[in-house]
Amino acid sequence: MSMKILFRSLRLLALGGLLAFGAIAGDAHLDPQGYIRDWVMLAPIPLPEGGMAGELLLRDQIPNESALQPKDGEVISLRGRQLTWKGITSATNVVDLNALLKAQNDQSVGYLVTYVEADQEIPNVMMSVASNDQGRIYFNGVDIYAFTEARALMLDGDKGKVTLKKGTNVIVFKIINEQNSWQGAMRLTDLSGVPLKNIRIKAAP
Repeated sequence: MSMKILFRSLRLLALGGLLAFGAIAGDAHLDPQGYIRDWVMLAPIPLPEGGMAGELLLRDQIPNESALQPKDGEVISLRGRQLTWKGITSATNVVDLNALLKAQNDQSVGYLVTYVEADQEIPNVMMSVASNDQGRIYFNGVDIYAFTEARALMLDGDKGKVTLKKGTNVIVFKIINEQNSWQGAMRLTDLSGVPLKNIRIKAAP
């Protein structure tokens, strides 16, 4: 049975695209439908052998992953390997990790991090998410969402409300791929589905 977990202010109500490496050139914005296309990515990270993907989703695969605040070009050491965070911009509303990496990566986990800057507090923001396969979200350091089963991508498959604080809001989107496609998508709108205005997407906190 699939498991969906939403914490605190995010409450459950129930995109392959081309991508480019490179730091965000200045501040970016949501696309016309409200999707976030600009992220800092770390992938692929092989999953530990012998574990179930859903269980591994709920365990830190990077120490203190809820507090991640990486920058483009930042290098970390993980399980004896040197890995580099890379800024990406998706040409569509779907971030396709395999397409970006130009390789098939099964039994792997990846991280997408973005920084949403608001000039004032914005309550009742609808966050719509999709992942292929498992997905987990940390919002300003708080574990607010997890989907622990393998699935195909369904845009806006899960939705919930969050409040953007004034200043920088950090979103960490963790996505596991068991096999085949490896994708994620997220958008931010008001409760009527209109993309948020007056916010900026940044490459660093």
